[in-house]
Amino acid sequence: MPPELIAVAPQDVRRSPYQVRKDFDARALERLAQSLRLHGMLQPIVVRRSGEGYELIAGERRLRAAVSAGLTSVPALVRDAAPIDSAVTGLVENLQRSDLGVFEEAEGYQRVMQEFGLTQTELGRRVGRSQAAIANKLRLLRLGEEIRSLAADGALSERHLRALLKVAGVKRVEMARQATREGWTARELEARVRGISREIPRHYVKDVRTVRNALRESVARLQAAGVAVEMSESESEDALELRLRIPRR
Repeated sequence: MPPELIAVAPQDVRRSPYQVRKDFDARALERLAQSLRLHGMLQPIVVRRSGEGYELIAGERRLRAAVSAGLTSVPALVRDAAPIDSAVTGLVENLQRSDLGVFEEAEGYQRVMQEFGLTQTELGRRVGRSQAAIANKLRLLRLGEEIRSLAADGALSERHLRALLKVAGVKRVEMARQATREGWTARELEARVRGISREIPRHYVKDVRTVRNALRESVARLQAAGVAVEMSESESEDALELRLRIPRR
């Protein structure tokens, strides 16, 4: 069914629950609102029917500016879209803008994947990204709130953030603060991270393996004794995670 072009009151359009963008430039919105007052909305927003009203698929900046400009009616394309199509379309629209934050993008990927049970490959196919690109963005969500704030302020680029992923624990935050305070370039930060890696004692990896092997042996003995214990393992750039599961009954 082809999209239907209608006129709709801005207040009758609900914000999409899948909107990934959190920050909207107030000055840019006011400039857009002024343009709408003078010329009207030339490019329609995109919506889908939801309940008794409409849910926004694409065009939140235009909708916000229309409300600010006091418009009582805006053009809208009504699409017969399923929730997953609505979420993906809104995500793609934001990806096509250069000012989307890296964490907003990563959180958008994560939200859509969790909501609709998509793999990284499936999501990448829908938004025009490789699986590796999706995975690299999702890794950034491991960084803490303080580092996210520094990135939001423009002190750390995505390249800085990728370098920080290779540093663990408190040292990661310390390096992020120092990089911000002293204005390190991404290349300088990468060099310092490599220096830390060279300082890690060689026996560290051996010790980690020793702990894992000891736990494996203990689990095997418990299982042989009839205890229904299970051990799962996962590795990341930051840590080796070992998890034991023992049913209560």
